[in-house]
Amino acid sequence: MILRSRINILWLLSFSVIACSPSENNDELPSVEITESNIVAIDEAISSIEFIPLKNQEDSPVNLNCSVWNLKVTEEFLVYSTICNPEAKIHLFDLRGNYIKSFQRIGNGPEEYQNLQGVDLNQDTLSITVGGGVIKQYSFPDFEFIGTVTLDKNALFIPYFTKISSNKWLTSPMFDGNLNENGEFGVFKILDSSTGEITELPITGTPITAEISEGEFARLGEHSLLLNYAFSDTLYHFENEKSTPLISLDFGARKPSAEDLKMDGEKFEATVTSQPFVINMGKIWHTEDVSRLKTFALAKNPEMDITNMRTFPVHEVFIDHKSKRAIAFQSLAGWSNGNGFAKDGYFYDVLRTEDWLYALEKGSLGKYGEKLEQIISDMGDFEDPILIKYQVKMNE
Repeated sequence: MILRSRINILWLLSFSVIACSPSENNDELPSVEITESNIVAIDEAISSIEFIPLKNQEDSPVNLNCSVWNLKVTEEFLVYSTICNPEAKIHLFDLRGNYIKSFQRIGNGPEEYQNLQGVDLNQDTLSITVGGGVIKQYSFPDFEFIGTVTLDKNALFIPYFTKISSNKWLTSPMFDGNLNENGEFGVFKILDSSTGEITELPITGTPITAEISEGEFARLGEHSLLLNYAFSDTLYHFENEKSTPLISLDFGARKPSAEDLKMDGEKFEATVTSQPFVINMGKIWHTEDVSRLKTFALAKNPEMDITNMRTFPVHEVFIDHKSKRAIAFQSLAGWSNGNGFAKDGYFYDVLRTEDWLYALEKGSLGKYGEKLEQIISDMGDFEDPILIKYQVKMNE
């Protein structure tokens, strides 16, 4: 996988042939226009922002600057997972960023794991995938071992998963090289831990999508989710074990064609460099009728360098499902292996040290840069990441 190995991307999503091909159903869907004209300065896009330094413990500091990370936010805690195996850990902070403790259970015992692949937090239960379709579960926030759940033993890597019923899990396993008769593979699968049954949703990708990564989902309600995957021109609603199109993403003349998506890995890498079309990168977050996703090349960067991910033209795109309106601004984290959060009308991200330094250098934070500089001047350690919590202006 040439592009994946070149730029070390593990956490983006695979596309759906259904979503990327012309469809009568898509013509009937609500649609939102997403073009370069939607891009505004971050000052215009957000109504409030808060910078929360993740304060390390003083006596024995832990490494918080991992390139692969996952963030969950509860009513009491910030749950920040640094998924840099074999030293992966889950760190607990209060909502002001004060360090509480870290969790790690590396080993070969029944309560331990060798690798941490993905993280799911459901009220008082923390679940992590550890390889071979196995989930280890721990109580939250005390991290006492609960038990092991076995899904699909052939699913060697499951970065995205969530429980949808007592025995069923919605998952998006890493592409294993197996294709159906049409040369496609299922992006999302429902796995039943009690029977071993595997049900694929009718959302498929082709091998070129494995150059990027797997599908993602965001919670809409207790029993419903929003699905997205790279190159898709549609967001999907999932409920009662079925997926249905929710809204069409109109990238205009710069939408990739079905032929574009059949290219091999070498041609794809060259195409990424030339930026001929917009790519929905497949990320998805949702809160209070607003969805957030990421795009590549919504606006081209003529100075992009394939060896420097900081130069990649990545934008955060926000969709108001009521008004069918979108706005976008330049991403602060860029083409990242991190996974933020959304809750109660706020979006959350973690800026690693190099992220916030670069944002300040380039002026990407606009008028909010001074606020961040003041917080940094009060920090005891410049090497720890900073969480950002912000609201987006969608109705102004």
